[in-house]
Amino acid sequence: MTRRSAFFPIRGLFLASLALLALLPFRQVVAQDNQETARLFETEVAPILAKHCLECHSSAKAEGNLNLARQSSAREGGESGPAWKPGDAEESLLWQLIEADEMPQNRPPLSAQEKQSLKRWLDAGALWTLREIDPASHLLARKAENWVQRLTQQEYIETVRQTFGINIELDAQKILPPDVRADGFSNTAYGQTIDLEHVEAYAKLAELVVSRIDPVRFASQFSKRKSLADKDMRELISKMGRRVLRGPLTDREVKIYLQIPQVIGREKGTYAEAVRYLLTAMLQSPRFIYRLEQQTGEGPTIRPNQFELANRLSYIVWGGPPDETLLALASTDKLQGRELEHQVDRMLSDPRAVDQSIRFVQQWLDLGRLKSLRPNEKHFPNWDAALAEDMQDETLAFFREVAWQQKRPLADLMNAQVTVVSPRLARFYQLGQGEAGGNIATNTSDGLLALYNFESGSGDRIRESLTADASLGLRIFSPANVQWTTDGLEVLQPTRIATEKPPQRLVRAIQKSNEMTIEAWLTPADDQQEGPARIVSISNNPSQRNFTLGQDKDKFDFRLRAKGTDRNGIPSVSSKPKSARSEKTHVVFTCDTKGTSRLYINGKLEGERKNIGPIVGWDGSYQLVLANEATNDRPWLGTLHRVAIYDRALSESEILAQSQPIKKYDLTEIPHRGGLLTQGSTLTMGGDHASMVTRGLFILHELLYSRVGQPPPCVDTTPIPTKPGLTKRDVALQRINNNACGGCHSRFEPLAFGLERFDGIGVYHEQDEHGNALRDDGEIILPGAEKPVSYQSSKELMDILASSERVRMGITRKITQFALGRPLVQEDETYLNPIHQQAQQQGGTYAALVKAIVLSDLVQTTRVVQPDDAN
Repeated sequence: MTRRSAFFPIRGLFLASLALLALLPFRQVVAQDNQETARLFETEVAPILAKHCLECHSSAKAEGNLNLARQSSAREGGESGPAWKPGDAEESLLWQLIEADEMPQNRPPLSAQEKQSLKRWLDAGALWTLREIDPASHLLARKAENWVQRLTQQEYIETVRQTFGINIELDAQKILPPDVRADGFSNTAYGQTIDLEHVEAYAKLAELVVSRIDPVRFASQFSKRKSLADKDMRELISKMGRRVLRGPLTDREVKIYLQIPQVIGREKGTYAEAVRYLLTAMLQSPRFIYRLEQQTGEGPTIRPNQFELANRLSYIVWGGPPDETLLALASTDKLQGRELEHQVDRMLSDPRAVDQSIRFVQQWLDLGRLKSLRPNEKHFPNWDAALAEDMQDETLAFFREVAWQQKRPLADLMNAQVTVVSPRLARFYQLGQGEAGGNIATNTSDGLLALYNFESGSGDRIRESLTADASLGLRIFSPANVQWTTDGLEVLQPTRIATEKPPQRLVRAIQKSNEMTIEAWLTPADDQQEGPARIVSISNNPSQRNFTLGQDKDKFDFRLRAKGTDRNGIPSVSSKPKSARSEKTHVVFTCDTKGTSRLYINGKLEGERKNIGPIVGWDGSYQLVLANEATNDRPWLGTLHRVAIYDRALSESEILAQSQPIKKYDLTEIPHRGGLLTQGSTLTMGGDHASMVTRGLFILHELLYSRVGQPPPCVDTTPIPTKPGLTKRDVALQRINNNACGGCHSRFEPLAFGLERFDGIGVYHEQDEHGNALRDDGEIILPGAEKPVSYQSSKELMDILASSERVRMGITRKITQFALGRPLVQEDETYLNPIHQQAQQQGGTYAALVKAIVLSDLVQTTRVVQPDDAN
């Protein structure tokens, strides 16, 4: 299925075609009789100059002292005098060189059409109406040629979660084809093709979703009548469809869905079957899979209807469907004016807005590439593969800290002197003590006997993560009662999760050392579970055990069989009341060789019992069981994130470190660390050789919204290795001073000079492997600027970027592109400046920028499909 034929006509979702004169900033006012020449320059000539000339004739590299990027310098000409004679193309040096294909050098010549446009402009008087020609704007498409937006994988997962209250993330990631990354984002609409593989995947997922919910209970939210009568089913279809399909159904749609219960009724089926098939059908509807909108109307633009607006808001701000509040307001036509602003503020204060911002950062910085990062072992023998995940976590935690906790302007992401890292990454960066944060990680491996991360399981099997000991593998006896998520294993209904053989090696090791630790990261479903409900246990029945960690309503309880306790582990050690809550909790039990047992909750000692004697009397025939008793009669519900078993007692400091492994660090005294560009997640994009080309292009493209052309086909792009007396900077300078390369390389490689001291995996050095001294000073010309700016350190470079209006606007453009789900075009320019200014006036924060975007006409209007737009 082609992109243009997927279900519905799909072009023209956004803005009307506008006169370019109203779009371009810094436009010179011209007389009425010059309007046509002005239009010719702005729509045809400026893009030609941006495409073919600015590589060599710009502020960064003005060959022959000719700078065609700015109005003032272009009129002055270069070493050979004026570049053109207004009104006479034949006498213009610019035309003579272009007509003879002598310019541009080492590049394809201008097309016949481009030449004709340039000649017409020169003959018409060469009217130049712009202060600056910016390739980032003038090489954009003129109009928004858009496609209907299919739910991305993450949007599909979030839509199911919000609609049905279940998490199908792992299943969706396995079943759905991966989203294509286009123009830097996976939500770019034109890249969201659909084929038979998608159709089959949506069918499987629809059945899976319905199998994991109680359809009758779900339907009871919308109708209390459990009848197959047409009248009752019409009511159910209308109300349930409005929620599932994110807007009201037409009469025709209701009639189509009504055929399902009618068939069920004729076949003597049940109400539950009818609801199940209705939901399965709705989940495969284009209205669920796509964000469909009306695109026809009078005039160049129309306002989306209230339900379309509710969907736009929710998918931009939350990455998921509108909630009942938005739908209710849409149904009464109240999603406008002050109420609209109030709802945007409400949505931005919701944790889902934070989650959506994290998705933006992941895609903007392409953090997914870290999963496949494999540095050369010879060059980097101390690399730890787990560091890649820590680097991603650092960048996301840093963004949360700066953008949401401190609510700082987004430009501060360039130089904020703070970071949030794991102990492993802190050692890698050689950081000192930090402030406690909160995430899951571990570096404590001494004495670790078994580790379950619940990350690599599927179906009914759980692999032990530490060893290849098959006896420690777990089986889920009722797999339909659990749900795999990226955050752990969620036990939804009672089941038994147990080893199929007794873990004798584990039992022997603990008895031999006479000390132990049971550590669990978990989230209880509620604080009413009792029995105690078994969380981790090696036991035989409700009254015989080696040990058991359990939940007794709002407390945790640990029972250990030892010399001073009975076969049931009584007396037990319990935590304080209200320590068991429905939130992620770190629970640790230890018993040392002195016979002292302790129970810690989130790093804090909550219960202690002394003199229970040595660990004796254990039975080697008992199984290891999670979330239940061996006899299946003490179920526990909730999410298991991580379980570890040790044959030693962890110290209090180790437990505290385990409970709060992610820490915030003040980098004021470490000036070379600070901001996104000094983090491993971005530094590693330069590859093993810390490529200044890759790093510089990243800054140019992703922060400064500028572009350069591809290398000429005659140029050898093989990297030149460093050697004694030749650093990466020296190699870069050779390219910059080369006539064939310098036009482009002078625009981006100096941007990376301040990062030369960071190697390919982000380690800071003052000398390279050859003993060459490395530097972090330099000089750069920001796009649009006339004069270079010098810096003496990487910190000064970060400060320059943080204070740059160009960077601020670059971030605005990136978030706007992500919000719209399409590349920006020329006709967007007139909206971007007001959006940017409004956001800056409100502090330049993420929330301020997203609010300005969703309240702008980029989101509040729809470009009407015209007859000549049809394909």
